[in-house]
Amino acid sequence: MLRVVLADDEKKVLLLMCKLIDWESLGFEIVGMASDGMHALEMIRDKQPHLLVTDIRMPGFDGIDLIRQAKQIQPGLHFIVVSGYAQFEYAQNALKYGVEGYLLKPLKVQEMTDLLTRLKGKLSEQATIEYRLKKSDEREQERIIDTLIGEIHGDVRTSSAVRSFNLEYGLPSNGCYFAAIVKPDIPSAWKNPDGVHAMMKHALEIVRQELRQLKCGFAAAIRREGVAVAAYLPEYQPIEVKQCFTKIRKEIEKQRDLFWGIRATICLGSRCSAADALGASMREALWLCIDRLCHTPVWRDAETDIPDFHAYYTMDSSCKRRFQEAAEYLNKEQYIGELEDSYRDVMSRQPLWGKMLEDWFLEILTAMRYGMQRNGETDNSFYQRMMDGLWQAINAQELFRLLHDDMCGKIDRLRNERMLREARPITDAKRFIQQHYQEALRLEDVSNAVGFNATYFSAMFKKETGQNFMDYLTELRMNKAKELLCSDENSVQDVADQIGYRDLKYFSRLFKKTTGISPSEYKKLYR
Repeated sequence: MLRVVLADDEKKVLLLMCKLIDWESLGFEIVGMASDGMHALEMIRDKQPHLLVTDIRMPGFDGIDLIRQAKQIQPGLHFIVVSGYAQFEYAQNALKYGVEGYLLKPLKVQEMTDLLTRLKGKLSEQATIEYRLKKSDEREQERIIDTLIGEIHGDVRTSSAVRSFNLEYGLPSNGCYFAAIVKPDIPSAWKNPDGVHAMMKHALEIVRQELRQLKCGFAAAIRREGVAVAAYLPEYQPIEVKQCFTKIRKEIEKQRDLFWGIRATICLGSRCSAADALGASMREALWLCIDRLCHTPVWRDAETDIPDFHAYYTMDSSCKRRFQEAAEYLNKEQYIGELEDSYRDVMSRQPLWGKMLEDWFLEILTAMRYGMQRNGETDNSFYQRMMDGLWQAINAQELFRLLHDDMCGKIDRLRNERMLREARPITDAKRFIQQHYQEALRLEDVSNAVGFNATYFSAMFKKETGQNFMDYLTELRMNKAKELLCSDENSVQDVADQIGYRDLKYFSRLFKKTTGISPSEYKKLYR
C-alpha cells in the first residue's frame, strides 16, 4: 500500500477526504492527518509517506512552504494540493514544486479518484525501479561479504573483494576500514529456523539503517555467522561508532517479546588504513564472535580484546577413530560415550576459547561424517544444518546438546533406513515364496529372484524372520494344507500335490510332525 499524509486546518475537511475517497481500493493507506504545517512535517519525518495531500493556507506556514521543506526531508515525496483559492499564482507556485495536481474545494470525488489512479501508476513504476536498484545493491553487498569471508577460509583472494568494495562506493585510498559481526543469539535457535530467518532479516535492516545514519560506506549481508559488515569512514570516530552499534544491539534486543532471551553481541575487527586489510579485520571479528560460546560481553573489540589465533583444539587420533567406528557401525551407545568423554576433555582446557570449542565440534562432525560415508551416507544437507547450528548455539552446553540430540537422531534415522533396506529383499522373498510354494522350491531359486547369493540371503533371511528358509517354507505349506484339508473336495493326495509335495508319505510324516496328527485324522477332525 502507498502511504498518504493529509494536511488541512479544517478537521471537517480531513474527515470528508477520508470518507469520500475509497483509498484502500485505490492502493493507498492514510498513515497520518495534520491540522498545521509543523505537525505535517513531523509526520513526513516519522511515517515516510509516498504522497502528501495538503491545503494551501494553514497555521504555522502555508502549503507552499510545507511542500518546499517536505522536499528537503524526502526528495521523492509526491504532492496534491486541495485549496479553496483559484488564484493563478498559487497554482503556478505549486506546479513549480512538481505538484501532481491542484484541486479546488469543494472536492469532486471523480477528479480526486482519477488523479490518484494516475499517480498510483507512476508511483508503482518508480517503486519497481527503486526495488530493483535496492536488490542489485544488496546482491553486490552480499558478494563483497561472501568474498571477504571466503578468503578467510581459503576459498578466494581478498583483492577481488577490495576492488568491488572500492569501486561500488567510490572510496579513496586513505581513510579507515574495519569489519564487524552483529550476532543475534536466540536460545535453542535451531528448533525455530523460520523465526531465526525472520529475525536475521530484521537485524540486517536495522544494521543498514543505522550505518546509513553513521554516513559511512558499507557492505552488510546475512551469513550463518551473523550480520557481517565491511565499513569505511574517512576518519574513525570511536564514540559515534560505538553509539551506532550500541543502538543496533538495543534495537535487536527489543524483540524479546517475540524471541525470549534474545541477546545481541557486537564484534569489531581492528581498524586499518588500507582496504586490502579488511580480510584480517573480518577474521578477528569472526574469532571474537565464536568466542561468545565461552565469554559473554556484548561488546568485543579486537583492538582491546586481542584474539589468540594460536589457541586451538586437536583431537587425539585414537579418539577420532573411535568416533569414525561409531558412525560406520551406527553404534549410538558408543557415540554417546565418546561424546561425553571428549566434552569433559575440551571443557577442562584452560584457558578455554570459543575457537577451541569450534575446533572440537568440527573434529567430531568430520569424523562422524567420514564414518557415515563409509556406511553409504551421502546426504550433505544434514552437515550444513549442523554448521548452521554451530553458529546458532549460544554456549558450550547448547553445542553439546546439538551434537548429542541431532547426531543421535541422525544415527537412528540411518539405522531405520538400513533396516528397511535389509527388510525389503526379505519382503520380496516372502512374496516370491507365496507365489511359488507349490513348486519344488529351493533356497537358490529364491535368492536368485531377489538378487543375492544363497549364503548371504540365508543368513539375512534368518536374521529378519527368525527362521531358516526351509522352516519358513514348511510352515507356509502346512498352514495352506490345513485350509485345503477342511474341504470335502480335496483328498490328502490332492492337498500334497497342491502344496508342492509329490511324495505322499513324506508329506504325511511332515504334517504329523508339525501338527501332532496325520493329514487323514486332521481331515476327519474338521469335516
